[in-house]
Amino acid sequence: MTEDYGTEHMQVSGIVEQLRRQGYRLTPQRLTVIAIIEQSCEHLTAEDVFTQVHALHPFINIATVYRTLQWLEQAGVVSKLAVDGGPVRYGLNRSDQHHHLICLGCGGELEIGDEVFVALKSQIAQRYGFTVELQHMGLRGYCAVCGGAGHGRAPEEC
Repeated sequence: MTEDYGTEHMQVSGIVEQLRRQGYRLTPQRLTVIAIIEQSCEHLTAEDVFTQVHALHPFINIATVYRTLQWLEQAGVVSKLAVDGGPVRYGLNRSDQHHHLICLGCGGELEIGDEVFVALKSQIAQRYGFTVELQHMGLRGYCAVCGGAGHGRAPEEC
């Protein structure tokens, strides 16, 4: 579904339809914040969201963005990610299990799927008789750009 936000057209997925069915009021400000978060490949701070919203709608202030993010969290659309006293970041609640690789050098983050932990979970179950249910995990280290020996793309890439 395409929503018109005045200066730009953005794609908004089924989240908008779900919120409408639940009876939520969807203002242009809320729709814009939802679209920005949906289109991001990483978790965003409120300031990141505000910068993008403000480029489209200069009349929207940061307090509106904070209220909208709080509302989206209460509605179950987004979740907060706070790492080691850094700024709170917001990302979509997704049905798939995912975790984050967080660079201690640049602060970048990369989402990884739960499948990388299958062998570890199996090993723990066999050795300790314990069933691991990973909800959300942040692994800290250094990305390839900051000197890590990791393989794959740098955190700032989508």
